[in-house]
Amino acid sequence: MAKLDITTLISQHSDILTSLFHHMSDMFFLMAVEKNASGAYQFRYVLMNPAAMKGSGLTEDCYGKLIEEVYPQEKADLLNSMYSQTVEGASPTHFTTNGHMVGESILSPVFNNEGLCTHVFSVTRDITERKKLEWQLEHMAYHDMLTGLPNRRLLYNNLQKALERAEASGEMVAALYIDCDHFKQINDTWGHDIGDVFLQMLAKRLKSCVRDQDTVARLGGDEFVVILTAIDSERQAEKVATRILRSLQQPWSYEDKTFHFTSSIGIALFPASAKEADQLLSNADKALYKAKATGRNQFFFFDPAED
Repeated sequence: MAKLDITTLISQHSDILTSLFHHMSDMFFLMAVEKNASGAYQFRYVLMNPAAMKGSGLTEDCYGKLIEEVYPQEKADLLNSMYSQTVEGASPTHFTTNGHMVGESILSPVFNNEGLCTHVFSVTRDITERKKLEWQLEHMAYHDMLTGLPNRRLLYNNLQKALERAEASGEMVAALYIDCDHFKQINDTWGHDIGDVFLQMLAKRLKSCVRDQDTVARLGGDEFVVILTAIDSERQAEKVATRILRSLQQPWSYEDKTFHFTSSIGIALFPASAKEADQLLSNADKALYKAKATGRNQFFFFDPAED
């Protein structure tokens, strides 16, 4: 029996093909391959299943039309590039496209009896929900669940990058280790739910005190760290620490409850007092201990001479 050419199959049995793919949850497209006057490939819509029409917003009115006759130029160029790569490579290709929907596509060339690629068969799976879950899991891995701030892992990553940039540029990096004074009293007096709300509000105040390029992270409990990047003097770190202290001294209000609170801050500078990330955070923590031990509601710089 002679091999049935795809063109003959489509012309004689398009209704069967349509029925075959009708109930597929994946999006199925069959595109005819042509060449324009300049020799570039172009592609016409031949068949789509209902899932493809729903996902793309197209209808059977597109049958016989070129991609560029259906979509704006930017999207048409992207699709034409994907299909052309499949034809030129003469083998299946995989693509992931982003937009309102994240689509994972496999494009397969279809050849006639003479070995000429006449069509491209495309199957696209909507993986938007899967990607959202992956993004959520990645966010959870690097962020504090209560405040949404970077956690210890992301803090360390950001700090390492900041130190590498500072070493190359000759600038400074400051680590501010922040601890609330007598935070336990909030939980004991108002309960842990109010304590959690307080920590969320505190995170917002801290972010309002620094630049977008800086990092505000929560290590756990009432311990926070601020990383100031690309600074050129100790004075800059001092100004930010003062701003934080004043901001946290302002009254805290939630529902019918109002309370006052203060904080203590320890500061360490790169490269003056530390050369590595671990050492910088450790020295900032030591300076924080001194700030708390000598009266609280203040900041101290780490002094290598006193270590």
